[in-house]
Amino acid sequence: MIIPEHHQMAFSVRIGGRIKSFLRFRTIPNPQRIMAGRSLAAQSTIAARRAVRYAHGLTKQQELGKLTIWRIIRPHLSWLARFFRISFIEARSEQQSSYLGILWMPISTLIFTIMLALVFQQHDNASTKAFYLYVLAGYILWNFIATTITSSTTVIQKRFEFAVHNNLTLSGLFFKLLIDRLFSLCLNLLLLACAVTFLAPGSIGPHLLLVPGILIILALVSLAVAYLVNLTVIFFPDLDAIFQVGIRFLFFVSPIFWSTAGDGTGTRAILTNYNPISHYLSAFRQSFGIGSFEPIAWIVMLGTSFVLCAAGIVAYERTESFVRNLK
Repeated sequence: MIIPEHHQMAFSVRIGGRIKSFLRFRTIPNPQRIMAGRSLAAQSTIAARRAVRYAHGLTKQQELGKLTIWRIIRPHLSWLARFFRISFIEARSEQQSSYLGILWMPISTLIFTIMLALVFQQHDNASTKAFYLYVLAGYILWNFIATTITSSTTVIQKRFEFAVHNNLTLSGLFFKLLIDRLFSLCLNLLLLACAVTFLAPGSIGPHLLLVPGILIILALVSLAVAYLVNLTVIFFPDLDAIFQVGIRFLFFVSPIFWSTAGDGTGTRAILTNYNPISHYLSAFRQSFGIGSFEPIAWIVMLGTSFVLCAAGIVAYERTESFVRNLK
């Protein structure tokens, strides 16, 4: 089929017009715009990678920091767990002939405090349950204080050879004996926690957060007092008997089984105000919700604890090098 010439020209004109219109409405990419877009995309990608690397670097630093802290405290925790295990083994060996074993430690505390509460109950001031918790908390802390003093008079004189045999330093020996006292205290604290739960569940509250803090303070003070008592007995041996008698005296002049309720200006009030042990007993009871909160008790306790710990540190630094030779 032969297409006439004028038809071919018309067809060419139509095709050419369509191509021009297509090219007219089509956006031709600009090389500069393409390069700018690529550079922006590259910059944003680099920034994102830097942010990821920075975050990853912070994460690594945090992980390294945690690992460093863990490496520092891990030996101390291991040492602490080892001493607690030794204390448990020793306590169990002392009670191996009995069926209840170490449970006799809190049981004896329970029996003695029940007797104290029944004999010295003040019916006109407090209920039986509240007074028993008052006596129980006071006796548990008093037992810890009394053991700290009476068991520390002859540590260096009689137990330093034990420390040398077990590769313990002088401070390690006193720390080991502190763990023994804390082990007994923890058993009695379990008894106190059970008594508070069953006899006064309403007293459980945020004040229990004070318990770890006061236990740390008691541990530091016990360690310092133990060394100071042993040091004074080494220089003045007759103080051993005086400490033994003085502890019995302090048992009666401290508010363990009596309180100042109804006697705000009498002898009991004077003993409570000027006996430092009474402030420790008050703060300890308050941490378990036994009694109202008294800031003065905490202030006196913290001040006394600071003085005792500072004195213990100074005494240890000045006598550690030669005191073992004076035994």
